[in-house]
Amino acid sequence: MSVLSGAEAIHLDAGADAPATIVVCHGFTGTPASVRPWAEYMHTCGYNVMAPRLPGHGTRWQDLATTRWPDWYGELENAFDDALRRGRPVFVFGHSMGGTLVLRLAEQRGDEVAGIAVCNPSVFDPRFAVRYLVPYLRLAVRSVPGIGSDIAKPETFETSYPRVPLAALNSLRQLWTITREDLPRITQPITVIHSATDHIVDPRNSRIVLDGVRSSEVSEHLLPRSYHVATLDYDAPQLHEQSAEFVAARLAALEEAS
Repeated sequence: MSVLSGAEAIHLDAGADAPATIVVCHGFTGTPASVRPWAEYMHTCGYNVMAPRLPGHGTRWQDLATTRWPDWYGELENAFDDALRRGRPVFVFGHSMGGTLVLRLAEQRGDEVAGIAVCNPSVFDPRFAVRYLVPYLRLAVRSVPGIGSDIAKPETFETSYPRVPLAALNSLRQLWTITREDLPRITQPITVIHSATDHIVDPRNSRIVLDGVRSSEVSEHLLPRSYHVATLDYDAPQLHEQSAEFVAARLAALEEAS
């Protein structure tokens, strides 16, 4: 199984004295390449950073068709456990479905998660076909056209699949449901960063997340010039800076409390 160029998992070591570890999760049909600039920026801030390649991603869309959301979640949880073994606070970042998986991790792992940063997270899709037809269409239609590279910046492209396997999309629908229902279990500090215009994930998703969590520390930031893949778009510097400020503020609060 050949991995696409640039789609490999990311491991950026800042040394044993790094004050925190950041785990960054890419989205559905995408690869770690989609979040590499985000990961690299956090590494320049002095943090250990890792971004796993989710099962079925970064090779062929046919491989994704054989995987389901527990496979993707399991890979994220393995990376999170590796990060915890470093003995420093662990923050989890996620883009799109990566945000969904990160939210699910926070629901399951509680205070082991030091903080959450999600960019254009998905917890539902209002389109009729996705809500009602996918469970049946997947039995007759194997895939539909891809969803990658929703980017406002010209000549910028995302490493992603040209097709979306409906079996995997149906599993993502199931992940959305359980994650959305369990949002009140999230009490960790969270920042939600979302684009003003998003052609893939309805902007209402971010509002559902913000309204659903029970965190006492919640912040929201708007990216005015970017589309869905904001990690590669015009507002990527803003995304980076806001994420770094979030982690720094949280670490300062942990230090003060200790």
